[in-house]
Amino acid sequence: MSEPLVEIRDLSVHFRTDRGTAEALRHVSLDLGRGRAIGVVGESGSGKSTLAAALMRLLAANLARLDGSIRFEGRDLLALPLAETMALRGTRFAMVFQDPMTALNPVFTVGSQLVEFQRARRPFAPSAELRERALAMLAHVGIADPARRFHDYPHEFSGGMRQRVMIAAALLTEADLLIADEPTTALDPTIEAQIVALMRHVHAETGNTLMLISHDLGLISQLCDDVVVLYAGTVVETGPMAEVFRRPLHPYTRALVACEIGDDKQHGDLLASIPGETPDLSRVPAGCIFADRCPDAVAACRDRVPDLRAFGPERRAACSRL
Repeated sequence: MSEPLVEIRDLSVHFRTDRGTAEALRHVSLDLGRGRAIGVVGESGSGKSTLAAALMRLLAANLARLDGSIRFEGRDLLALPLAETMALRGTRFAMVFQDPMTALNPVFTVGSQLVEFQRARRPFAPSAELRERALAMLAHVGIADPARRFHDYPHEFSGGMRQRVMIAAALLTEADLLIADEPTTALDPTIEAQIVALMRHVHAETGNTLMLISHDLGLISQLCDDVVVLYAGTVVETGPMAEVFRRPLHPYTRALVACEIGDDKQHGDLLASIPGETPDLSRVPAGCIFADRCPDAVAACRDRVPDLRAFGPERRAACSRL
């Protein structure tokens, strides 16, 4: 494993809700290796987007509790003044948000926003140079006739095209850490393949750290070196992507892999699913968070929260039955 760019230790994030305090993340510890591509997977509500928001210090106003540390180059991002954290956005950190419909300012043209996105990194660059870089990146992400679309407003783009614009904006920052939250959700398969190829090329070319959040294990397998499996706000398994998907240790990871639709599926085969429902995070049960849905659970699993233990030099899993 390469030297970490970001070290997350014992991170907990709780939010106030109508049902009480929801424990969105609980005691999350992981490293984002310098120059690595890290996939974060899990069902909806597992805490993937909350983890990204905590890294960017963009947590919702109903935040009730924030504990732990996120260290970047020796500095704890959670302890920095907000102004210093904001200065890192667009220069050292960049993010492709899950919802392209609200990520762009509707009163400015797409081109003017792409130029301004680059200002933090290149404050003294001529506008003409930033414009040419923006046009080239629009072409890279599959926007036809970029010279004309440069002057259009966000409402003149489809959802998928807006997502491509946001990917272009993030790539233009040349950030050390690029967080992509479901970056291909609104794209058709052809454009998705182009974006995957582009992100792979940019990651290899820049050597930045990529954190890719997705429910699509196929996408993770194409882009990522390492994988983090989240379930109901906790890390249940981490390790090199190829090893985790080939030989998953945690029962939840095994269930996710079994649910993936692959080439080995035959016509008429029943699609696998995970029985039960994710727990209510405002009423987190004692013991293993996955116990109620786990086929291997025994009575003891409901008594104690399992530690995230090492299983080899780079593998970790949180299961007391292993």
